[in-house]
Amino acid sequence: MKKEHIFDEKIEYKECSTCKELKELNCYSNHRYSWDGLKAYCKECANKKGKAYRLKYHEDDLKRKKEWYNSTKSRADLRTKNQLKNSFRICNKCNLVLDIKEFRERPNGGFYSVCRKCENKYNKTYRVNNSEIYNANHLITEQRRRKMTKLVLSDFNNSEWKVCKNYFNNQCAYCGKISKVLSQDHLIPLSKGGNYTKNNIIPVCRSCNCRKHNKEFSAWYKEQEFYSIERVIKIKKYLSTFN
Repeated sequence: MKKEHIFDEKIEYKECSTCKELKELNCYSNHRYSWDGLKAYCKECANKKGKAYRLKYHEDDLKRKKEWYNSTKSRADLRTKNQLKNSFRICNKCNLVLDIKEFRERPNGGFYSVCRKCENKYNKTYRVNNSEIYNANHLITEQRRRKMTKLVLSDFNNSEWKVCKNYFNNQCAYCGKISKVLSQDHLIPLSKGGNYTKNNIIPVCRSCNCRKHNKEFSAWYKEQEFYSIERVIKIKKYLSTFN
């Protein structure tokens, strides 16, 4: 009888098994096998434990993650398809039940456990508090990208970029958002043999560019909530002028 009473009682706070502090439920990550659906220790303690573990076993942890990533990448489409069946997911940060499309897709299939809104908020804070590390990582990414462009045909120039943006009225070619800062998206990604040429580049907002990542346009675009056959026709008409 006592157990039944505990399960029926509405809990708003929980004591962390590590720091012993009484905290609100949104301070704990989800755990499907626990009686209250939450982990015994809070997120703050989990982060501290994780950092200490990664520092102590850095090489082993890195090797394990690479092995897991390579093993899951071979079935990326299946992982994504299985998670799409649920249509919703609980964000590990805000604990809100959100549509699965509110989460960024993993390169090796499936979706991240933190929603885009919480992820963007964290990234902005991280860039401010760790500007030196962020700039160094950004430089490495740009160097890799420049190296990749050298392996393919690359003759796109600023004049062609202006023409491209004017054709699409300075709007994102995918979602139609007007933006002063549009990024260049490769319909066929550089990593998959696409060229850095005018017949493979269109203007898109940063959000769409991040969402598409290195996916094929035709398959990715049909799954987006802002899909528009009119914009597909416009993109094809623009590209056909270079054939």
